[in-house]
Amino acid sequence: MRAALASRILRFVDSSLAGSPSEPFDVLARDLFRWQASLDPVAASLLERPLERWTDLPAIPVALFKDYPIGTVTPGAEAVAFRTSGTTGTGRGVHRLASTALYDHGALLWARRCVPGMPRTIVALLDDPQAAPDSSLSHMVALFGAATWHLTEGVLDRAGLDAHATREPCFVTATAFALAEWIDGGPPPLAADSILMVTGGFKGRHHRLDGPALLAAARDALAPARIVLEYGMTELSSQLWATPRLPYAPPPWLRAVAVDPITGDPLAPESRGQLRFYDLCNLDGAVGIETLDEGMVDASGAVHLLGRLPHAPPRGCSLTVEEAWERRRA
Repeated sequence: MRAALASRILRFVDSSLAGSPSEPFDVLARDLFRWQASLDPVAASLLERPLERWTDLPAIPVALFKDYPIGTVTPGAEAVAFRTSGTTGTGRGVHRLASTALYDHGALLWARRCVPGMPRTIVALLDDPQAAPDSSLSHMVALFGAATWHLTEGVLDRAGLDAHATREPCFVTATAFALAEWIDGGPPPLAADSILMVTGGFKGRHHRLDGPALLAAARDALAPARIVLEYGMTELSSQLWATPRLPYAPPPWLRAVAVDPITGDPLAPESRGQLRFYDLCNLDGAVGIETLDEGMVDASGAVHLLGRLPHAPPRGCSLTVEEAWERRRA
């Protein structure tokens, strides 16, 4: 059954990018959930209504990934186990994949579509995936080209970073907190035609970054040809891309909806609410994911990210750098 679903999803990914989906998203999403619920008691326990369309599918709260083995893969049998960023005194959510084939295929296709002209040389303010094989962000970035890695346990390799980022056109990938620390050190401008990618969120455990101010500082200090924004999370297998002026665009195999945080009912387009995502590439995990992020989904399906829900704990890859800040100041 897994192989048949994987083939259907792969066909949908390729055909939807070409503008002619191989089958309705709605049908494939419901079939995927039914298979997942047959193997995952957590998914099965959340089913409360008839599955008439994709918005009826249960969405598993991201917090449950810390406490339960969500998905269809038996712990220990996975090819890859991606883990959420660890923070002091907290557990880590786990997304187990029997294979990264769908993840890799969709991530690369959508990144190339959303970031045309992406340089093949990657300069990453991230951990090397060889040292951090459970980082979904590092895994994704490694798909894009030959990379050099300039972060170790939250500490930047400034000398190597400055040298590699000025040598040739490159795709610089950074979490918001890593970027802020790099800029504070007075880096040289990037090589001509370089593109800067920012991800990871602007709110940490103890610090909050001003997003527009950080991006403006990055333009002044680094002079990239373009800045792009990426939104993803460990529990998903697909990513959304944006620019500082445009909302986050989901791939055709991912749908977003804002729901009422209290009732869970879907809201009309342009309504502010709690974000849920339905990701067909999440074959081994959960097709529906309920985040702790706040946003709006417009009539085109694009996501306007507004930040974290009130009282939601901070999360994301930027926390690794923030914790390093705290250790150095202690």
